[in-house]
Amino acid sequence: MKTLSKVSEFIDKYDALILDIWGVIHDGQATYPGVVECLQELRAADKKIIFLSNAPRRAEIVAQVLGKFGITQDLYDTAISSGEVTYKIIARDEKAGSKYLYIGPEKDRALLDGLDVEEVSEAANADFALVTGFDEDDSTLQEKLPQIEAALANNLKLYCANPDLLVVRQDGTEMLCAGVIGEYYAEKGGDVRFIGKPHGDVYEAAFEILHLTPRERIAAVGDNLDTDILGANRVGIDSYLCLGGVLKNETTPFVELIKKAGAEPTATIPQFNW
Repeated sequence: MKTLSKVSEFIDKYDALILDIWGVIHDGQATYPGVVECLQELRAADKKIIFLSNAPRRAEIVAQVLGKFGITQDLYDTAISSGEVTYKIIARDEKAGSKYLYIGPEKDRALLDGLDVEEVSEAANADFALVTGFDEDDSTLQEKLPQIEAALANNLKLYCANPDLLVVRQDGTEMLCAGVIGEYYAEKGGDVRFIGKPHGDVYEAAFEILHLTPRERIAAVGDNLDTDILGANRVGIDSYLCLGGVLKNETTPFVELIKKAGAEPTATIPQFNW
C-alpha cells in the first residue's frame, strides 16, 4: 500500500472515479479545501465521475445538496445514493399496499414517497421497517430503541438505507448513522437488508453506467475502510483512502484498522486535492 499526497499522482491509470461524498467532498457543513479545483482538473482530463453515497435519500436530493456545496452538475456525470437504490429495491420486493414503520429523522421521511406503500406508527401494523438514521447530531441508540424493540418484537424485516456507522465533521464532531441501528437489529436476531456501500447493489448501479469502462480503469475514493474500501475490494477495483474524514480522530495504528476492517486501499491520500 502506497502513501500518496494528491489525486494527480494516480489519476493517469484510470478513466473513471467512483467518489464518496461525506468525508471526501464535504462534511455536511462545508466543502473540503481544494475539492472543486480537483474536480475541475479531472473533468478537464475527460475523467468520468460518479458520486456513490450512503445518503438515505433520493439521488435528485443528493444532487441538490452537492449544488449547495458548489459541486455543480458539470463537474460529474451522475450521483447514486443508497436511498435511491433502497427506493428501487422496496418498489421491486414489497407488495403494493404494504405498510411500514419509519425509523429516522424528519428530513428523510419522504424517501418512499411515490411508492404504493403506507407509513404507520405502530410496528404491529407494519409489514416491514425502514431506517435512515437519527434525529440529532448528538443522538444515541437510545433515541430509537423503542421503535427498534417494537420492530424486533413483530419480526419486521428492516431495510437499512445507510450502512455507515459514523461520520465526522472537519471540526472533529462525530455523529452516528443508520448502520448502528442496522447492526444492533442484526445482533438481536432481526432480519436486516443493508443497502449501500460495501454491499453490492449500489456498485451494480454504478457499473451499469460505466459498462464501457474496464474495471481496471475504475477507482474508488472514500474515507471509510468498512464501506468505501471494503466495497471496492469486493468488486475488484482499486481504491484510495482519504484520511481526513471519518478517520480524522482515529488513534488506532493504521495496520490494526486494516486488519479489523478486512479491507486494504491501493493507497492513502490526506484529502481529495489535485
